[in-house]
Amino acid sequence: MAAAPADAVLAHVAELQRRDEEIAGQIEAVRALEERVGAVRARAAFVGEALERIPLARDEVTRRRRDADAAVETAAAELERASSRLATLESSRRRSTDELERARKEDATAREALSDAAAARARVDGRDEALIEEESALRAERGELGRAAVGIASELEGIGRVTEAAKVSPGETLAELDDWGGRVRSALFVVRGTLEAERERVVVEANALGTSVLGEELGASGVALVRRRLEAALRR
Repeated sequence: MAAAPADAVLAHVAELQRRDEEIAGQIEAVRALEERVGAVRARAAFVGEALERIPLARDEVTRRRRDADAAVETAAAELERASSRLATLESSRRRSTDELERARKEDATAREALSDAAAARARVDGRDEALIEEESALRAERGELGRAAVGIASELEGIGRVTEAAKVSPGETLAELDDWGGRVRSALFVVRGTLEAERERVVVEANALGTSVLGEELGASGVALVRRRLEAALRR
């Protein structure tokens, strides 16, 4: 093949590779945005559900606290009774060894029961504190998700093929984030599909060029491979 046509072919395939790589980069950028939007949306759903459960969990803690308070009160009364009986027997001259031993065991059992009841009461308080901390953390994360969504929304401005309907503010509530995330992911899915189809056309064009020059079917070779084969054939 003459020098000029060879140069033209190589320039053409080089341009096809440039377009292929450019589109591949755009596809990767869109796919990364899809994943980030999906992550924000999924986490927003989790945070929303968790926040809805917190009040119910705290209501349950309130009920458990009442029961725990009652148990502590009952155990304290039982200990007072057992301790009083033990003190009476210890000061009595008309006591039997069995009675005194039994009273001491009852006192020890009552003390252990009060300790268990107090520990259970403390666990209820611990659960309530944990719920308060969890709620605070969830509310903080809700703000972080909103800021992440705003960052993604600003990046969407650089994706020229995204519909204007998807280039809206993500809002502030978790419900708004969910709605925004759904619309944006749908829009990005369409953009990615369009880019993938465009890239496929570039690959087809490169293969057609390679086939016409080399005189053989190249199948579905990538653009870079077609370019290498053409350069090897035309620069001998």
